[in-house]
Amino acid sequence: MHRSVPTVHANAQLRLYNRMLPGDFLHYGYFDDPGVPPEQVSFDDLRRAQLRYAERLADLIGPPDRPVLDAGSGMGGMLGLLRSAGHDVTGLTPDRFQIEHIRAAYPDVPVLHCRFEDLAADRFRDRFRAHFGTIIHSESLQYMDPEGVFAVLGQIPGSNWQWIVADYFRRDVGAGQQSGGRTGAGDRSGWRLEDFRARLREHGFRVVREEDITAHVLPTLGFARLLADRIGFPALDFARDRLRAKSPGVHYVVENVVERIRDAAERNASVLDPAVFAARKQYLVMSIRRG
Repeated sequence: MHRSVPTVHANAQLRLYNRMLPGDFLHYGYFDDPGVPPEQVSFDDLRRAQLRYAERLADLIGPPDRPVLDAGSGMGGMLGLLRSAGHDVTGLTPDRFQIEHIRAAYPDVPVLHCRFEDLAADRFRDRFRAHFGTIIHSESLQYMDPEGVFAVLGQIPGSNWQWIVADYFRRDVGAGQQSGGRTGAGDRSGWRLEDFRARLREHGFRVVREEDITAHVLPTLGFARLLADRIGFPALDFARDRLRAKSPGVHYVVENVVERIRDAAERNASVLDPAVFAARKQYLVMSIRRG
């Protein structure tokens, strides 16, 4: 996982996700019909939408003439797609479980076990500077340090390469904003869009193609919120009520813990509201070049 969570929890979460949505994609899905109601979305619809999203990024890369780095490979779905299309592709992830999964599922795809920011280190520098013609950050940039990202990109010579960014950005500063383009406690995900654009200008990059796909990813959130409301929360409440009925003594001891878990689940689910997301975030797909 990208965020700092216990390894056991992260591994179990990824295993569950992979069983629910085969295809090895962790990103949002791209729905051609952004108005589809959550009740009409199935797991298979979401799987196809995730594949559609990946295919749109692959179209931006063009013909397989130069190696590609997928920086933040997740479970390796994009790696498999690009490899099948004939690309010489390399993955990158700092997560041990993701590395193990990718190496088992895609044994012929090389994977760097490090953070993207680590590519500025001497042990990666020579290979990285001359190797990749396309770098992809697909829903991974938001978890990275801006200074480190641009330090690595600054080491790539010339302008005959492209940087593909597909991610959501914050529309406003808000409470808890940290310096450098990332967010703080007030809103924990996404770089501030204006900060990102300013950094691009500062480092000599230009956006040659940009598409706002916010509306097309919202059905993913709507479906996830529907699952939380109709399955997740009822399951939690059932477990709590059953514990109270079957083991009232145990329930008395852990009641506060159970309520904190329920409150945390509600806070996490609040970010799945499509209307709130659309008001605060903008999901962009960008093709960026230097010069």
